[in-house]
Amino acid sequence: YDSISREITKIVNSYHTLKITSQGQPLIYIWINDYLQKDLFRLLALAMLVTLLVCYLNFGSIRGTILPFMSLSMATCWVLGLMGHLGYKLTTVGISLPPLMISVGSSYAIHVLNQYYTDFDLITEKGKQSGLIQSMHHIGLTVFLAGLTTLVSFLTLGNHQLSGIRQWGIFSSLGVLFAIFISISFIPAALALMPHKKGSFAAKREASSRKTITDKLIALAIAGSTRHPKKILTAICILIGISFIGIFQLKVETEFLQYFKENDPIRKSEKIVGDKFGGRWGFNILIDSGQPNGVKTSAYLNTLGRIRQWLESDGNKDLNVGRTDAFTDYIRTMHMAMNNDDPAYFAIPENNLDINDYLEIYSDVDQNSDGRVDSYEAYVDPDFRTCNILTRITQKEGYLIGTGELKHISEKISKYLSRTLPQNYSFHITGHPSMVIKSADYIASGQIQSLWQSWIVVGLAILLLVRSFRAGFLALIPLSVAFIINFGIMGLFGVKLDVATSIIAAITIGIGDDNTIHFINTYIHHKRKNMNAGFDELIAATLSSAGKAIIYTSL
Repeated sequence: YDSISREITKIVNSYHTLKITSQGQPLIYIWINDYLQKDLFRLLALAMLVTLLVCYLNFGSIRGTILPFMSLSMATCWVLGLMGHLGYKLTTVGISLPPLMISVGSSYAIHVLNQYYTDFDLITEKGKQSGLIQSMHHIGLTVFLAGLTTLVSFLTLGNHQLSGIRQWGIFSSLGVLFAIFISISFIPAALALMPHKKGSFAAKREASSRKTITDKLIALAIAGSTRHPKKILTAICILIGISFIGIFQLKVETEFLQYFKENDPIRKSEKIVGDKFGGRWGFNILIDSGQPNGVKTSAYLNTLGRIRQWLESDGNKDLNVGRTDAFTDYIRTMHMAMNNDDPAYFAIPENNLDINDYLEIYSDVDQNSDGRVDSYEAYVDPDFRTCNILTRITQKEGYLIGTGELKHISEKISKYLSRTLPQNYSFHITGHPSMVIKSADYIASGQIQSLWQSWIVVGLAILLLVRSFRAGFLALIPLSVAFIINFGIMGLFGVKLDVATSIIAAITIGIGDDNTIHFINTYIHHKRKNMNAGFDELIAATLSSAGKAIIYTSL
């Protein structure tokens, strides 16, 4: 459809003296694709620039800036290259893969480099090769476990009902695998080849008495967690309570036109087409008569007429039906023509024989020889058993119609037809709006599925790491809190859950568990080194070493 729509658009734009308004779902897809491609290159460059800046602020060295940048660049190129070789395309969801790989790739690289600088004196003392092996052994296991849980969290979307989200789940997990491999192989290898001088980063940082903002934040976290744990937990509980209010206001939206700004030309043209022609799109309501040639009866066609009248009535403005088209228009027009064009005869004939006679004498082309003239094909099937009522949707109530409104329209029509159709008749509502509604259901169910699967994976990973059920349960708390607050903010500020934002749960858990695992594994590491240390001392040591990496990777 893309190439056809672009050719039509090119023809439309070639008429400089005419004002031509083009609209429709294929055109909306073109606008989305063009915006995505333009944003991808601009925002990708910006994301890389920000990552470079963050790495420089964290490490203050050339290697601390260049090595993470090379790691994330390789991970991004590998996953996009693989998609290209396998013939996959970047979808509305897939467009988030490059910035995601930048985030994940830089995260693992920062943790590895942070461990290198933390163990700088150890490496100096034991010699570069032996010291690097000892330092990387600890962080390599942590990165591997953190990456593994992230990989599986993303992979939980690999069996999603929507192909775009399913594709994102598979390739994002592959990207994480690439990022893990690059971080624990390329960076240690590069560090082994680079000079390791006493007077470099670690010595400068140690000699400096000036505390950075990061140091102050870590000191604040240490003081808060050890001295005021009840106050912190109370504040978090209040945040969770407020977030739940927002979650109950969260709406699912899969209507692509909602993605555009109100003043966007594609939104303006939608309004023009809606006002002039009753809507740009709509439902297809299929009414099955229950028998071949059942359409060719006065009773059936009058039933269609009553349905159309109900759809367009002023009492059903909430249906936002701009106009309907159906096979009955042909019969009524022929009946009027056969009675001297008297408007009083613009109706369905009472006699079934008249209807059959009109269909016999109606002259038109039947190119595919299926028993219907070509002009009938949009309205009736070859057996003359089922008719299609084309129901155009437009803005009657003054608001842009989204998934929630479409679902209301579909349900109200279904209830009416179930209540009023004759016993031997049946109906089916389809069309693009039905796909939009179904997509919303898949997104909502996919969120729940992704959540519980990710929780199980993270809990098991922590359980294997520390061999403690309590630790495995505790690890789920920060992830759950982050998820609740995130979706609470979306609900409070009217950000809807759509095809693009449907991956937020997997990302929140997938990246959030990295920080949890780094914290717990670093805590265990310090506990083994100093068995006699108190709890507060261990927390302080953990936050002092892992806290900085957690802050910068999250940033």
